[in-house]
Amino acid sequence: MLFQYWHWVHQLPDVDCLRIFKEYYARRQVLKAEIISNKSSRKFRGGLEWDYAMQWSNGAGDLMATFIPKVVGGGSGEWLDNKSHLAKAIGQRQPFQAPTYFGSLPFTSGPSYFGVIAMFLFVFGLFVVKGNTKWWLLAVLIITLLLSLGKNLEFLNKLLFEHLPLYNKFRAPSSILSVTAIFIPLLATLAISEILKSTDKKQFIKPLYISTAILGGISMIVWIAGSSFFDYSSPGDEQYANILDSLKTQREEMSAGSAMRSLMLILLCAGTIWLFLKEKLNSKILIAIIAILAVFDLFQIDKGYLGKKDFVSKTTYKSEFEPRPADLQILEDKSLSYRVLDVSINTFNSSISSYFHKTIGGYHAAKLQRYQDIIDRHISQNNMSVLNMLNTKYIIAPGQDGQAGVQLNPGAAGNVWFVNNIKLVNDANAEIDSLKSFDPLSTVFIHNEFKNHVAGLNPDKNGSISLTSYSPNKLEYEYDAPSDQFAVFSEVWYGPDLGWQAYIDGKPVEHIRANYILRGMKVPAGKHKVAFEFKPASYFTGEKISLFSSVLILLILAYAIFDWYRKNKVKLSPAP
Repeated sequence: MLFQYWHWVHQLPDVDCLRIFKEYYARRQVLKAEIISNKSSRKFRGGLEWDYAMQWSNGAGDLMATFIPKVVGGGSGEWLDNKSHLAKAIGQRQPFQAPTYFGSLPFTSGPSYFGVIAMFLFVFGLFVVKGNTKWWLLAVLIITLLLSLGKNLEFLNKLLFEHLPLYNKFRAPSSILSVTAIFIPLLATLAISEILKSTDKKQFIKPLYISTAILGGISMIVWIAGSSFFDYSSPGDEQYANILDSLKTQREEMSAGSAMRSLMLILLCAGTIWLFLKEKLNSKILIAIIAILAVFDLFQIDKGYLGKKDFVSKTTYKSEFEPRPADLQILEDKSLSYRVLDVSINTFNSSISSYFHKTIGGYHAAKLQRYQDIIDRHISQNNMSVLNMLNTKYIIAPGQDGQAGVQLNPGAAGNVWFVNNIKLVNDANAEIDSLKSFDPLSTVFIHNEFKNHVAGLNPDKNGSISLTSYSPNKLEYEYDAPSDQFAVFSEVWYGPDLGWQAYIDGKPVEHIRANYILRGMKVPAGKHKVAFEFKPASYFTGEKISLFSSVLILLILAYAIFDWYRKNKVKLSPAP
């Protein structure tokens, strides 16, 4: 299928060639990895599974990209012009995106580039800055680099993952380099300060040579002999068999060219410092040249990832938020709450539909594991039973004329309903697998861990229940039932005690997980009101701590002002 897309895209003159390959490969890799990890993540355990959390682990090449930006190809959708090797090989005449990245991450938008000038000055600072400051800066650099390796340095990171509080909540070890970037320019600045204030400039000549040899030497080796360390291949390259040789050559050229660029900038920076140490330049010129080099270094790379093509006019920007006819049609429905599945867009990688509707799709980097399981196992397989229990009232689908059309789903279960058939399942795998084909309006699947909640209950589905008030942090329902019933609420169950509190007539009650992801509750006979309210204890505790801390700071500040005034009262008094 992918090759068919290739031939089709290749014939279009103005399309961003290979963009479709990047998106397809990215989604395929993530989906594959998440499904594998989910096999062992069915039970709520307060954190992520190791394999899932470590997907975005840096490799050695990704660390080198902190000072050689495209040593592993840049980004998974790197912009290339028509003069590039790959463009000439495939006959592309317009700028296009290509999967040039071949590092250890599943995919990436670009490198974590600190700037080769900043990195060179950091290394230089290790030799010239005195005192303990440089050592803790070096320690932070080493620790964060090692943590960013994730699964590629398992003996360290698995130890922290299993024992360091909250560490298993994060799923992208590579992102820790955003912390590293804060400390690199600190030591770089201290290095410049050290040589400016010193009267003995000759003592810095040898450290300058050593720093140049270290960082410049690495850059030169990659430039000249990069093929000895990299094979320029990436998982999923079999999808590009027709152009693979050209793609690998493109990656090799980018890696070598980037290494040469870093080497040239290192030599320019080192040469400028050398001239200053030899008293050929004054301090102002030194600072000016280094500043220009540093800005040029970062600007030239950054504009490739945030350039003119990424900015649009105000009119174009506003047009992105204009409702389509399909959106307007759905918005005519004034019901309190329902959900929309938009398959006319990249459903689980775009959040644009959420601007108008409560959607089944969308994207967020911090996902609920259980909902991702439902996506992988059922929604992606077009399981209407699951879509119905999620109250998917409308489906937006692409029409033959290119305009998105609306389909009403008559099977949507609604916001809440009673069931007459409770089935207990032994484990979470059985719980999610049971959803393959069932009638959500009559049957509910309950994990054995909640069996005491439904013990002795024989619901008959008699009565009525409905949503009466909806807000993001409070949901209210009313029901009338002649006997005890079991209600299923089409809202995501969020842990046993992580914030959502349930009430019947204002009194706290227990609610449980139903159908792997929804909320369920045993309700007594009669006319009653049910409410769910989001009241996380951590929030209110934090609010009290914040208030106390603010008051304490104000009191300390007030005392400091009073004490200063008391001590200086005589000086402030006018002379007689």
